[in-house]
Amino acid sequence: MRQKIVWWCFCVLVSSVSMIGQAAEKQTQFIYEPEESFAHYILRAEQYVNERKTWVNSDDKPRELAAVQPFELLPDAKNCVGKERIGVLLSHGLSDSPFSMRDPALALQAACYQVRVVLLPGHGTKSEDLLTVARDDWRATFQNAADQFSKEVDVMYVGGFSTGGALATEYAWQHSDKVAGAILFSPLFKINSSIDWLSPWLSLVKDWLDNYPSDDFAKYASIPLPAIAEVYKLAKEVRNLVLDNPKDVPVFIALSEDDQTVDASVSETVFKKGMIGPKSQMVLYSKDQMNANSDRIKVYNTDWPEERIFGLSHMAIHGSPDNTYYGETGEYRICGWYLSDEALYKKCRTDENNWFGEGSDLLTENSPHAARISWNPDFNALMKEVTFFIKANANSK
Repeated sequence: MRQKIVWWCFCVLVSSVSMIGQAAEKQTQFIYEPEESFAHYILRAEQYVNERKTWVNSDDKPRELAAVQPFELLPDAKNCVGKERIGVLLSHGLSDSPFSMRDPALALQAACYQVRVVLLPGHGTKSEDLLTVARDDWRATFQNAADQFSKEVDVMYVGGFSTGGALATEYAWQHSDKVAGAILFSPLFKINSSIDWLSPWLSLVKDWLDNYPSDDFAKYASIPLPAIAEVYKLAKEVRNLVLDNPKDVPVFIALSEDDQTVDASVSETVFKKGMIGPKSQMVLYSKDQMNANSDRIKVYNTDWPEERIFGLSHMAIHGSPDNTYYGETGEYRICGWYLSDEALYKKCRTDENNWFGEGSDLLTENSPHAARISWNPDFNALMKEVTFFIKANANSK
């Protein structure tokens, strides 16, 4: 009898995996095609998103569409005359959209750089579209976009946030002849969990741990397990690639030591042991460490009680305080910690004297309904460092 039950469970598992595979074959992901012009890619993306997106506010479709679209920013022709064409390709992270890269993109445009931001497959529409996405879909989009961009500029940098940072790192390591460097915001080299290795197994039998509708038009509220499994595998593959093949490719990393999404300690190890170039730099934000400046690493303390801020979150690193949506006085607060508690969620969203930071017991002591911070008070200073990094390495390329 026991053998029959085990065999039955095995058959159910195989059937489930088979059904998942069939679903994946039925849905074609939106991918940047080889040798496709960026203008054509944007037009296709607009049509695709319009057909599939779940709108937060159907009366505000133009704004919501613009937020999740891939985009390009060109340098001001009057102020940037005679300079070599330097391009920066950026990618957002898992569950996000190109909107999350708008602040650094605008800062780079102001510094006379041409910037393109891609839309990763499975994003910008509805979280269910992540159920069948594969990490190779993300790779294809980033690689095809980078290959095309490299033909159109004199010098190219690649970069991104979180998962986008992992994709940029992988491309830089595999195509070091094409890139002048990489710019990484909270890059994902390992999920901040001791049981992240379980995600590929859980994804075979379960789609979601939770599935909440999103009230944020630029980001999904929930991520399905199959997508988490793909991110786990991608992070592991890129981490091993860098550690097994140390290179002097110039890399600029900005991250929070208190990040609850990615394991910052692993990111530091990858930087120190794999990103060995003397021109590589790390900016580390920490609520515990004091300001410090060593050979390749700068540390900035982020315990700012006068601003009711205690630590920087995963998504805050590259966010401008002036962003009208996610910024210091923006219209949207990140309160996803309380989605299962309507009262706390409402207090988090409406308390005018609320605290902001990354999840910790000390932050909760300051406010039982604290919000996750979505901007960096030192954003402008950070982007000046990024701009200096680009100029220094572009000249030596």
